[in-house]
Amino acid sequence: MHPLVDIQAVSKRYGAVQALNQVSLQIGAGERVAFVGANGSGKSTLLRALVGLVRVQGRVLLAGVDVAKSPEIALRQVAYMPQVAPPLDVPVAELTKTILSLRGVAPDRASAIARQLGVDWDQVKGKALRDLSGGTKQKILAAVALASQAPLLVCDEPTANLDAAARDPFFELVRQRPAGSALVLCSHRRDEVAQLVDRVVELSEGVVLRDGPAGEVLAAAGSALWTRPQGSPDGVEVHA
Repeated sequence: MHPLVDIQAVSKRYGAVQALNQVSLQIGAGERVAFVGANGSGKSTLLRALVGLVRVQGRVLLAGVDVAKSPEIALRQVAYMPQVAPPLDVPVAELTKTILSLRGVAPDRASAIARQLGVDWDQVKGKALRDLSGGTKQKILAAVALASQAPLLVCDEPTANLDAAARDPFFELVRQRPAGSALVLCSHRRDEVAQLVDRVVELSEGVVLRDGPAGEVLAAAGSALWTRPQGSPDGVEVHA
């Protein structure tokens, strides 16, 4: 049987910057994995390669299907929660209905999850996503991703814009996902990593520095892992 995620000798260069250098790793069904590292380590590029957002050398396979060659098939396995919401001029209710209908999931599942995260659904459902606050956008994206029931949930800094009242419900909703489902997240937040994953992959200068049980890797990792990127309030990394 194929691993759910199979990253094979993946490299990526941005001009003179080698963001990833021959990275290989596998993630099986049921695993919960965090990519961590200092700013510029390559973790965000690796996460984006996983969901087909950047072209790379090497191969990324999801359940045995090459993301670059057959994205429409491979990405059926994935629910993706980006850190920064796209500026979509479409009502929230219409957006959630469209996305979840492609998954065969009732849209009221997303609205129920959004309410658990503190969203006043009746107030936001008719508003365009781009007109909402950053925190509300992230809650909507989280609700859609969690409602989709995809085998693999991929999250980029999932609680970066969540208020304190929404963080614990989000952690609990992730923990409630089926035992066979997998989670991959990129995070600068130690508490988030400690609560959500059992395996940590630490990257440094585009290569895997450590890969192992979360407790061991977190104990060995330095404080630089938890430093927010400078000059970017939302934590977006350009070359990482």
